[in-house]
Amino acid sequence: MRKLHVVITDTPFPETEVEESVLSPIQASITVGHCCTEDEVLAIARDADAVMVQWAPISRRVIEQLTHCRIISRYGVGVDMIDLEAAREHGIQVANVPDFCVEEVATHTLCFLLALGRKLFAQDRLIRQGVWKAVDAIRPLHRLRNQTLGLVGVGRIGRRLAQLASPLGMRILGYDVQPPKDPMPVGLADFETVIRESDYLSLHCPLTGDTHHLINAEVLGKMKPGSFLINVARGGVVDTEALLEALSRGQIAGAALDVFEQEPLPADHPLTKMDNVILTPHLASYSLDAAAQLRKDAARNVLQFFKKK
Repeated sequence: MRKLHVVITDTPFPETEVEESVLSPIQASITVGHCCTEDEVLAIARDADAVMVQWAPISRRVIEQLTHCRIISRYGVGVDMIDLEAAREHGIQVANVPDFCVEEVATHTLCFLLALGRKLFAQDRLIRQGVWKAVDAIRPLHRLRNQTLGLVGVGRIGRRLAQLASPLGMRILGYDVQPPKDPMPVGLADFETVIRESDYLSLHCPLTGDTHHLINAEVLGKMKPGSFLINVARGGVVDTEALLEALSRGQIAGAALDVFEQEPLPADHPLTKMDNVILTPHLASYSLDAAAQLRKDAARNVLQFFKKK
């Protein structure tokens, strides 16, 4: 009987002990790559029974040549690097880790909100420059209590953020194409209402054809003067050029971004030169605890699929 072959196309982890341990009951052989392109994926995964992917492109072209593959398991929540329609057409199951990094991303977002609201990074820069009387330089500042936090996407992360922000006394509005029915500390509203009434607009939606450049020049123009944009979802949800224009013109007061349309973000990118922007390198999801869970659950998806067969 042919031994099951599992291919890990790309991984940030230096070894595969966790994956090997989880997959040991099905005695699969594991091949690890450092793939960045379709051709690199195909070079190691053509005969794979299962593919585990971090960021490598699993396009239609790739899927059409994965003649043995029966499951693709994503190290993460989003599956925008996988052609889901092609996978469906070829009878390949796609799995993810939907509850991965909920706590980490919600906490990171809350840190963004507090840092923007209190202009902490501006204050830090000023004191390093020898400026002590900085009120004129950082005004206006407002209390968070009674300001509005708007959520675009009220899934696991959006709801957890709402729980964390509620004790601050903020009004919380949420929009989702599939609003949850269970009780939560979020007042549901339509997209236009959330955009127009938010002092802090936080993005927690997946990147799809419908959400690509969801936040564009028109939407940014409808945001409240003095409001802030937070993006911990996917870079492509925001039109970067439109955001740069809105920030430059003072149409919105600032932004905090963990994800970008171009990653890694070039060191000379215009965003890096803006004092009203906080940037982090797509690490909102990271903690040692989250990384351990991610590896186990991504491998467990593969294990459970083949144990059912």
